[in-house]
Amino acid sequence: MSKCALVAEDDEDVRRLIEIVLRRHCSAIDMAADGAQAIEMLERGRYDLVVLDIMLPKVNGLAVAKFIQELPSPPATIVVSAIARYVDERLPQGTVTVQKPFDFQEFEAKVATLLKTTADPS
Repeated sequence: MSKCALVAEDDEDVRRLIEIVLRRHCSAIDMAADGAQAIEMLERGRYDLVVLDIMLPKVNGLAVAKFIQELPSPPATIVVSAIARYVDERLPQGTVTVQKPFDFQEFEAKVATLLKTTADPS
């Protein structure tokens, strides 16, 4: 379990809940409270998974999603947002969306599936 995830979510309670699920699948989890911080972290690190809110301060989640897609090796991305169904067509292809409020078992299943597709070549 050497997976690394980034959570970009401005609601601290939601960040903590997402972290609980990710701890089951990732050995390292970084947290960003706004879009600018998420982009800085993406520039410096390599992630297997990004969990991203759309309504982020400073830089919105759509801009962060576009930035992710332009990375040389873009990580799997899950957008978790109350407006996910309204922005789905504006997200990069392959982005998984989860509508808030969401079922944590469903969310965990999507995390597990995406991380399997980024399996380490061993």
